[in-house]
Amino acid sequence: MSSGFFVQLHMHTSESSRCGCDCAEDMIKACKKAGYSLVVVTDHFFNANINCPPAATWPEKIECLMRGYNLAKAEGDRIGVKVLFGWETNTNGPEILTYGLGRDFLMAHPDVAEWPLEEYCRRVKEAGAFIAHAHPYREAYYIVPFTPRPELYDAIEVFNYHNKSRQWDKMAEKLADRSGKLHIAGSDAHLASDVGGGAMELPWPVDDMPGLIEALRSGKARVVEQMT
Repeated sequence: MSSGFFVQLHMHTSESSRCGCDCAEDMIKACKKAGYSLVVVTDHFFNANINCPPAATWPEKIECLMRGYNLAKAEGDRIGVKVLFGWETNTNGPEILTYGLGRDFLMAHPDVAEWPLEEYCRRVKEAGAFIAHAHPYREAYYIVPFTPRPELYDAIEVFNYHNKSRQWDKMAEKLADRSGKLHIAGSDAHLASDVGGGAMELPWPVDDMPGLIEALRSGKARVVEQMT
């Protein structure tokens, strides 16, 4: 039975991601129109395509990372969409969606963007994070070739609306099934017009990050390729 509670787990803003095309306000308005109740803003991390001056101080870099989220949350509060904070790393090839950590964790770990893949996964999970391998088979100029390590993650992104080939999604789904990992989906939207693809339908409503992680861990969340 459908719960009708839809979540977007992978989305960027122009304020915090250099590759973002639309501002946080417009992205959240589009999410509201598409039918989402909750959105996680996952702008690019310090080792990825962050929209931040290289010479910025560590606190300033954190502000750059969170700027899109803060603006998205303000708009979400205004129009009735819950907005949560996450990020997307680029750890020498694999890109990782990280949920459940925030400013306090970042302030305490100014070297976080330098951690090797295994150390990153171990330490953020020890801190309470839920992590997913984003689009593990995407081919792009900015992705260094690597061998997927599903054992490091809680979930695999088995549908990414921004992927150019659906074959990459099929391969990701097989990887998740072989390794017994949870399935998630995301739009990877950089444009407001793309937010409707790659949704998750949760088995029950949630309003905070612990609730979201619990719902995802339940294994009862459903991948929705396109909102209608």
